[in-house]
Amino acid sequence: MLRKFCYYHLIILALVHLIGCAPSGVEIVSETDEKQYQLGQDYKNQGRMEEALGAFLRVLEVRRDAPESHLEAGYIYLRTMKDPVRAIYHFDRYLQIKPQSPQATQVRQLIETAQKEFARQLPAQPYEGELDRIDLMDLVKTLKQENDSLKRDLMASTARVEQLENMLGQARRAPAPVAAQAGQSGVGATAVAPTTTAANSVPSPSDAPRTYTVQPGDTLSAISKRFYGTPSRWIDIYQANRDRLSSESALRVGQEVRIP
Repeated sequence: MLRKFCYYHLIILALVHLIGCAPSGVEIVSETDEKQYQLGQDYKNQGRMEEALGAFLRVLEVRRDAPESHLEAGYIYLRTMKDPVRAIYHFDRYLQIKPQSPQATQVRQLIETAQKEFARQLPAQPYEGELDRIDLMDLVKTLKQENDSLKRDLMASTARVEQLENMLGQARRAPAPVAAQAGQSGVGATAVAPTTTAANSVPSPSDAPRTYTVQPGDTLSAISKRFYGTPSRWIDIYQANRDRLSSESALRVGQEVRIP
């Protein structure tokens, strides 16, 4: 009777021990014995890194703590996928699960390498959060707008220089017919200049009205031709109306524009 009691007692103690060690279920298979983990190692040895990453991530989907899969995923994200942010996440998870691992020092070095890679991929200095990233994008956008404005100013200056060079060339050529006419007619130094010259055929900018009402079919080039005798001064009109025109082609019929 005593022997049978001891036998049952031992069975009960064994069951209590097993139940106490695994209240939510016993993990019979270790992480490295998982089929998906071994499949990931096979893929990695074959150089099929994306498929290997998929296998390690599937291990992480079904196991709450899988440090070796985190480590393998971190390696692939850093070395193959060039994604240092995800690599840092998986390396951190490994250290949280196995902080005293013999590989912990190496994993911390890998985190530093991933952080440097992340900084290298940035167009400027590293940013710490979403707000800094937005500020950086706004700065790039502002610089682009300033660059576009400088390009337009350069175009306007170039057109103005060309116009002045044309006017200077006309002024230099204008006296020649007068001198020839004076020599043929025998008139001395008091020769009268011709009544009509190319310069006189172009309206003087000072004679142009301050504003002009846009008519159907008008363009800035046509308005420039109308008031200055050349279409090349359209950009002067555009610059004088930047507060009214969002672009060079934004003319509206009935709109008043300044004529500089």
